[in-house]
Amino acid sequence: LGDIETITKYHHNPEGFGDKLALSMITAVRKCFDLASGYNPEKMNERNWLNRIVFLETVAGVPGMIGGMSRHLKSLRTLEHDHGWIHHLLQEAENERMHLFIFLQLRNPGAFMRISIALSQFGFFNLYFFMYMINARFAHRFVGYLEEEAVHTYTLCLQNIDNERLLSWKHMKAPVEAVEYYGLDPESATMRDVV
Repeated sequence: LGDIETITKYHHNPEGFGDKLALSMITAVRKCFDLASGYNPEKMNERNWLNRIVFLETVAGVPGMIGGMSRHLKSLRTLEHDHGWIHHLLQEAENERMHLFIFLQLRNPGAFMRISIALSQFGFFNLYFFMYMINARFAHRFVGYLEEEAVHTYTLCLQNIDNERLLSWKHMKAPVEAVEYYGLDPESATMRDVV
């Protein structure tokens, strides 16, 4: 991580119609969310970044839970082992939830944000559940492109920290929960290390 050119070279080029559709859907969702939230990385302060990150992490925890739940139910129906997928997907959901709680140590969302989160989660949960039921491979590719967007967003956040647009994060000590979860040095870890 560090610059857009570096992360761009790891982009998964679409192979076939399903990949192109997944990428198009993520691109559309990203543009709509950017427009609705007034996203402009050149003008964002710490509060704006926290709002964006908290919102995104509440959505990011959904796919792993749905994937794990769906595969668990399939394993019960088919009476066959899942060979570890259930566990890995549930761990991913937990990992995203931990990201959320680390950033929540810096901001407690108000009523409007909480309502927005609940509505978005309801819509995305149902959409992704049906997507997973219809074509799990497509759903996983969709999440792959979603994660590429997350890397892009966090890279821009890092650039803002490094360009001293987010001065308080550059020098702020890492939250205790982040230090414990990521195994960071409690004496020297900063908010930049967390991002």
